[in-house]
Amino acid sequence: MLSATRAGLVSAVMGLGLVFGTGSAAAESTDYSVLPVDPNTLTDSLAYSAAPLDLNPNGQPGVMAEYTHREGGTRQITTTILILPDAAAAAAALAGAAAEVGNPQTQPAAVGTGGTMVTGTSPDGTEAVAVLTFTEGNAATTIEFDGPPNDPAPADLILELGERQAAKIREWRAA
Repeated sequence: MLSATRAGLVSAVMGLGLVFGTGSAAAESTDYSVLPVDPNTLTDSLAYSAAPLDLNPNGQPGVMAEYTHREGGTRQITTTILILPDAAAAAAALAGAAAEVGNPQTQPAAVGTGGTMVTGTSPDGTEAVAVLTFTEGNAATTIEFDGPPNDPAPADLILELGERQAAKIREWRAA
């Protein structure tokens, strides 16, 4: 399932790619497959199964990882990390990334730079949705949590996964 927020992020980034060009900083690896943090590492379980990584989603440098919960696939976590020319382009790419969240409640999140958490529902109201967005240098990141309408992802899980993801990006950039 291609979520509306993921489609919005990729669309925004494609527009930026036309304006700014695409590429990564010279010191950064182009092995984006090492970037996503597996949500199973938070709970030391195997509750989530990973779909094959989508490297360079829609032709943009980066990676998209989808994890589906074993309980009938009613919960999904999708992490999208796009590597842009600079920090300004990364920040601009996140503008409107959670625009398709219904009944949105927005709050700052102490994750990365400009961390924001938006919670609400899918546009049709059939799912609880939470979207965490942040940047780390030239990396624009969204982590989307989808689940049953009356059972949203806990804020502490969202923030912990976000913090680990931000740390992983920092480590990758420094390597």
